[in-house]
Amino acid sequence: MGKKFKMVIETDENGEERPVKIEVTSKHVIRKSKAFKWEKQTALKAIMDVTLQKKLIKADIVTATTKNGHIEWKVKKGQKLIDAIEDMR
Repeated sequence: MGKKFKMVIETDENGEERPVKIEVTSKHVIRKSKAFKWEKQTALKAIMDVTLQKKLIKADIVTATTKNGHIEWKVKKGQKLIDAIEDMR
């Protein structure tokens, strides 16, 4: 079972913003949005780099660089998301 993160705001490679829940498993980062009836998996192998910016008062900005572009997540305790991704790689 992977690590889960709730109440995340995602901006994907296409610039679309949506609320998501993230689960980091041994092979994928799974992003789900009930509001948009949307789900996508990104292979951990496809994530080349993950960075953290502490710009928001109540949330951090975590940026994942993939082969297709950048995915940005606004999440509380962003370092825990980065650690989960790094630990599963």
